[in-house]
Amino acid sequence: MRAKDLSVGYGSKEVLSGVSLEVEKGKLTLVVGPNASGKSTLLKTLAGILRPLGGVVTIDGKEVHRMRSRERARSIGAVTTSRPQVSEMTVEEVVGMGRYPWTGPLHLLTARDREVVERAMRVTGVLRLRRRRISELSDGQLQRVLIARALAQEPDYLILDEPTTHLDAPSRIEVMTLLRDLAKGEGVGVIASTHELELALRFGDRIVLVSSGTVRVYSRPEDAVRDPEFVGAFSVGRSISLSPVTLSVEVLQRPRGDAPKAFVVSGSGTGPPVFRALVRRGYAVSAGVLHENDIDYHVAVSMGIDVVSERPYFPISEAAVREALERASESDVVVFTYPPIGPLNSGNLRLVEEALAMGMEVYGIGSVRPYEIPGLRTVDSVEELPYGSERRISVAPNLPPWPRTRSIGSSPRSSSSSRDR
Repeated sequence: MRAKDLSVGYGSKEVLSGVSLEVEKGKLTLVVGPNASGKSTLLKTLAGILRPLGGVVTIDGKEVHRMRSRERARSIGAVTTSRPQVSEMTVEEVVGMGRYPWTGPLHLLTARDREVVERAMRVTGVLRLRRRRISELSDGQLQRVLIARALAQEPDYLILDEPTTHLDAPSRIEVMTLLRDLAKGEGVGVIASTHELELALRFGDRIVLVSSGTVRVYSRPEDAVRDPEFVGAFSVGRSISLSPVTLSVEVLQRPRGDAPKAFVVSGSGTGPPVFRALVRRGYAVSAGVLHENDIDYHVAVSMGIDVVSERPYFPISEAAVREALERASESDVVVFTYPPIGPLNSGNLRLVEEALAMGMEVYGIGSVRPYEIPGLRTVDSVEELPYGSERRISVAPNLPPWPRTRSIGSSPRSSSSSRDR
């Protein structure tokens, strides 16, 4: 399915223009964008429900809007946000309606039609519900039935408008998994709109952004999160970021001027839950020493957290430890997350030991504590940390000054010039 120079809208009102995109068989394409940006209008135009204001939509060279309705229904299965008035019909009867484009005037189902209906129910996981009435189904079950009905049309393409709306979290994941499986397993080209940004980035083969009257197509989700235009479409007041590494939405820290400060010593994935909890509680957070290939580093940077960093696969240097100690000494609390300690990050263990020796308030956090550090206070959660302490610890006078060879939160490139210490 191809759209070329497509303009869409209602009546004479143009919503989107200059749209060119391709929906491939075997691929899941997910459409995202702010409310009222034109996602539904675009999908209804691709499905042939609305006529384009300009340009064309084609399937194998045939214009969709010149096809007869029966021919179009054999090529495109559409699931819209409107719910059919079929509450007293059974699941099997509703799925059977998907065979109408292939049946005669009386819509009597042949043996093959029933085989197709049976398979559509099996693939979508509603076969066990076949005798249930539609009025007895949950929202998640109903959505699967409507997808099964569209699949019973044996289409080459499935077009779905907000298929996860009104669903709970498990059902949203189930529906996304189903759409991906239909694309991969059935060879159908699937395009769906969604407000579930993180699910779109994780499940989609391609991402389509609809925003500000334009459409941008990304061949990979990773390309989308690296595009400032994509990130800007979802950053309300610049309060979130999208991590190109984790494909997750992160809330940028925006502490008040009088917020207490916390310095986090973490690594190997132990830090992100603590970073997020500290930011939620209102701390101004900094962290270190983190290797620049550690997941903790990437999440911290995505959250706008200042980081003392070390280049990948190198032991934490003395200079990095001293810089982290200086930053820790300016904080109200130091939090240690019990990361696995090995030759490359053993400097962090010494960092904690020196912070304790200097009289800093250091807390080990987490229910799992694989090793003990004498003098370390332990808590189970961020909520147990003291908040708003006026205490400030300065670097002990007996520590010799260390030349500042890197800046807090420096990027891998900017810090690489200071490696010969």
